[in-house]
Amino acid sequence: MAEVTVREVNGLRFEERDLRGKVPVLSDGGAFGEIPLVRRVDPIFGTGVRFVSGAKIQPETRADVAELTSPGGFCPFCPGFHEKYTFPFPSEMVPEGKIRRNLALVVPNIVAYSTYSSVGVYDSTRHFVPMEEFEASLLHDAFAAMLQYVRDIRAYDAQAAYSSINANYLPPSGSSLIHPHLQSSNDYVPLAMQSALIERARRHRKEGRERLLMDYVEAEREGPRYIGRLGNAHFLTPFAPSGFREVWAVLEGGADLTDLGDDDVTAFADGLAKVIAAYVEWNLGSFNFALTGGGPDAAALGLNPLFRIVARSNPDPYYRSDVTYFERLYGELMVDITPEETAAGLRESF
Repeated sequence: MAEVTVREVNGLRFEERDLRGKVPVLSDGGAFGEIPLVRRVDPIFGTGVRFVSGAKIQPETRADVAELTSPGGFCPFCPGFHEKYTFPFPSEMVPEGKIRRNLALVVPNIVAYSTYSSVGVYDSTRHFVPMEEFEASLLHDAFAAMLQYVRDIRAYDAQAAYSSINANYLPPSGSSLIHPHLQSSNDYVPLAMQSALIERARRHRKEGRERLLMDYVEAEREGPRYIGRLGNAHFLTPFAPSGFREVWAVLEGGADLTDLGDDDVTAFADGLAKVIAAYVEWNLGSFNFALTGGGPDAAALGLNPLFRIVARSNPDPYYRSDVTYFERLYGELMVDITPEETAAGLRESF
């Protein structure tokens, strides 16, 4: 019988189960033995994760992406192209037409992922930004420009109140373009995990608790997964991550994305730059992230914007995707490094 450990705090249930995997042990001539296999359930989203032994995705060296990322051919976000091949927003929707913040640029997305969608470019003056050059100022300007787009859309159509800012970096993350960029989704209905977050916050309120994500932060603040605080941004690793080297940030400065001020963006960008720098040190070369708002009832539900970033496989010619049937068909995630290890590796830089 698998041993179960449960910690309940602030209305949140942290459940861990030691399953003990039974496999042939190579060092013992193939005789069956037991190796660690731990399963956790996320207190917010309810997803499961398994910490596996013996299979490491983290590479020993950085991948060489020079050929993949070298300029060539047509790129709509590069200088000389974005001026001609990207379009302005209608002035009644976005007064600026195209939103610019120093090197950052936000233009309409020609693919309709949501009712109102945009593409944000970190740097419109060069084709590629290596991960080691994701400085806090570059991230600040990109997020500031995207948040301005979100505010413009809310002023234009207040019903499109479910907002998020997301990114894929390089093909292993699902990106179809090499030029690093963000995407914003603004819709009348929430994304699936956004809906799960909102419903969890609503249940938390019914149970007599005030603020779901801040209660989560408080439950973890003195533990091994809390990384640190920069301004109103709390950085931590999740109890049950949804992927490799996942890091969360809970932004205490507001209820929804439109509440975030420049100080919030500055602190958040500073922390995100530190996380990406750690990814570089760990020889990781691709990632996804999502900054999720709580929708029209965010304040009433006591929600805060939630940021999540997760590393993906490196862009090698024959890379192995870190998404298997466990993740896609069962919603059961597998990772090979615990969130406590990731938090320990980040904490000194905060």
